[in-house]
Amino acid sequence: MGRWYKSGQALLDEIKNSAPQQNEAYIWFAGQHGFIIKLGGLLFFIDVILNDLTNEEGKSRREYPPPFTPGEEPKVDYVLCTHNHADHLNLQTLLPLAEANPAVRFIVPSPCKSILLEAGIEESRILSARAGESIDLSLYSLHLKHPAFIIPIPAIHTLRICDDGENGDYTSLGFILKGEGISLYHSGDTWVTPVLIDALKAQGPIDIAMLPINGTDWERTARNCIGNMGYLDAAKLARTIDFDMVIPSHYDMMADNSENPARFAEAVYTLCPEKRFHVFALGERFIYRKEH
Repeated sequence: MGRWYKSGQALLDEIKNSAPQQNEAYIWFAGQHGFIIKLGGLLFFIDVILNDLTNEEGKSRREYPPPFTPGEEPKVDYVLCTHNHADHLNLQTLLPLAEANPAVRFIVPSPCKSILLEAGIEESRILSARAGESIDLSLYSLHLKHPAFIIPIPAIHTLRICDDGENGDYTSLGFILKGEGISLYHSGDTWVTPVLIDALKAQGPIDIAMLPINGTDWERTARNCIGNMGYLDAAKLARTIDFDMVIPSHYDMMADNSENPARFAEAVYTLCPEKRFHVFALGERFIYRKEH
């Protein structure tokens, strides 16, 4: 499938047959800001988009097709969406996922809950996420042998730096997944702000961070493309926070909203050469093993 290292049935089989042990996490890059993660006996989709994205003229905006269709995937336990933009939360992906996985639960920022309800997803399958309120997955996945949590982290993905978040009800969130002795942070779409830095420092050492690097510019701002931290800010955040490894993302799916991850690599080498990072191929599996 063009640019995919692995896709279709080969990727599905690999996901299904992968079995991380304690102190391990298996991660697949699904393009844009989408990741598939196996951790602690659970399978997570975070910002995975399995449908086409078209412009006003009906032409595809994607630079490559989805890796598989929403009805094909192996059993998914949790689908996390960081905010209500079509390349992060898309009903053309979520509704087939809900139908194919009767036990799947959706975790979204609390202001996004109504979108899923109005689309017909049962309220019992939707978990509203609020910054500062940890979600104990053992309450919903009774087969867990070890504790697992999701910790919502504030994300600022707007033109104004502090325009939401009252009572933790941010319209955009990042998520920290904790289980089997490993913590993974998916930032969602966000700028770097003092609020974000304080929230991350409060969580202590974080093993893996998945950060956007596409940034923004005046052309994108003019067409209402809000943007994110750029590659330099992502590298500076990696220098500031105790991440063991950093994964750059959100740089490849849209031709008019992209970045070269080699610039992130250069910035890390310059600013914090002791920090390790990994640039994924599409559909690649990465095995993270925490050593003690």
